[in-house]
Amino acid sequence: MTIKRSWKLFILAAVSIGLGYAFLAGPLFAWSPIKPGYDVIRLERADVYFGKGVIPDPVLRNVDQFIRDTEQFHQMQLPRRMTIIVCRSWSDFHRFLPTVPGEGVGAATPEFGTVTYLTPKIQEMKFDPAEFIRQELSHAVLEQNSTLWNSIRFKQSPWFLEGLAVLAGNQKAYGSWDDFEKRIEQQNIEPLFSRQPYRTPGFDLRFVYLTWRYFLAWRIETRGRTAIQ
Repeated sequence: MTIKRSWKLFILAAVSIGLGYAFLAGPLFAWSPIKPGYDVIRLERADVYFGKGVIPDPVLRNVDQFIRDTEQFHQMQLPRRMTIIVCRSWSDFHRFLPTVPGEGVGAATPEFGTVTYLTPKIQEMKFDPAEFIRQELSHAVLEQNSTLWNSIRFKQSPWFLEGLAVLAGNQKAYGSWDDFEKRIEQQNIEPLFSRQPYRTPGFDLRFVYLTWRYFLAWRIETRGRTAIQ
């Protein structure tokens, strides 16, 4: 066997091993026909994966209804089937979605809009997973009705993208109107509507999400849904 042929075989083997890892335990896991360690609930419009041996939260069986609610809220269709993965651990989440560091997020939906990952944060904080599924479906419906380039551009206006998702999800995890009202008179919210709101001194994600949510709710109430649409 020549050295050149040996290198070709080595590269082929390395690529095969890399792809095998990516599909079975890495960033391509969502598209793998085999998902080791996970069981599935197959619904009409979504496949919901959860850890083997775990009793799934009954709310996971309501994803079809959440999709219909999201379509009604956004006045848009979600044309492609969703894959929702309830990650067994932070290790799983970071292997499946290595672009999102840390342990601060409750859920994430990459730009192509067909896969949503729920993190252990939801269980750790005893949050309602339904809120986070609806929030991420809001991202998914926009992404599935847009180009990849525009999906990336959405991130330049996080106040709109995230505010709309929190409003669509009717989320209580970030606090209530009373929580918002207590802080609004003490804080300048103008920087929160810039392109870099996350660099605002004293940044508090919970308050920021509430601010964006209630701003959009006010805009819809005062200007009508058509203007927002």
